[in-house]
Amino acid sequence: MLRKPYLYILAICFFCCEEAPDFGTVDSADTPIVDIQTSETTFTEFPIEIEWEGNTAAREFIYELQFVDDPSIPHSWSGSNTTNETSMTFDNLDEGSYTFSVQGLYNQDNIGDVVTLDFIVNVIPGPALRIYPLSQTANIDDVIDVYLYFEEVPEDSSVTGLHVGIQVNTDEFEFMSDYPDSLNVEDDGIRYGELITDFFGTTINPDPIYSHSEDDPMAVLSIMGVAVDSSGTGIYGTGSIAKFRLKVLTCCEPQNINIYQQDLLNINGDAHSFNEPVSGSVTVESVLQ
Repeated sequence: MLRKPYLYILAICFFCCEEAPDFGTVDSADTPIVDIQTSETTFTEFPIEIEWEGNTAAREFIYELQFVDDPSIPHSWSGSNTTNETSMTFDNLDEGSYTFSVQGLYNQDNIGDVVTLDFIVNVIPGPALRIYPLSQTANIDDVIDVYLYFEEVPEDSSVTGLHVGIQVNTDEFEFMSDYPDSLNVEDDGIRYGELITDFFGTTINPDPIYSHSEDDPMAVLSIMGVAVDSSGTGIYGTGSIAKFRLKVLTCCEPQNINIYQQDLLNINGDAHSFNEPVSGSVTVESVLQ
């Protein structure tokens, strides 16, 4: 009976002399390293997935997606974010150039170098008329810029006459009414010809027509014009053909900006066969009081 306590003591001494097991602990002095695995630089369909790998010191990852073409437009994915995942999926990105950046994080005092991937989104087939940006974020009472935009219109399909209707819900948006009366006025409202490529003519009848029935919450802004240069060529290329402004009235679900009507004519007054127009949306963020 007296031998058992000695056995326990011997067992304790044996295990105390053994090295502690390795449970994969990380030396905080190690530098978090990240390597982006995605090699594709042009995406022609959604979803867009970007993958990366990190070493054992990269316990979390800080990532950011920047819209290089116009970083001033606020999108829902803007800003830095932190994740434990090693991939991110993006939907409904505007066409254009982007930079995705990611870095490993061990703690706030040990953050790895930033690695980046530059890529292009080209998912809307032309020729088409669209809202730009496709998706943006705003707060109540914000006044936002919205563009009516041509997508990949070839020169032989140039538009010399147009009648386009933009439709919104008046419970959600208010059209700003102080429209300028010429092409070059840098003011609130609507402008023609801004950003569009390869057009040096003039736009006739720049004043938009607003219509709204008290019995219907939907309002329409009609944009009409004739655009032709001295050679008889109209508007073509990729870029904005008109800009208008909306005031945001309520939140919080995505609110639509619809292309309600598109009549696009050639120099002979015949209708072009463009692809279906692509409408846009605004996600209105709630503001905590």
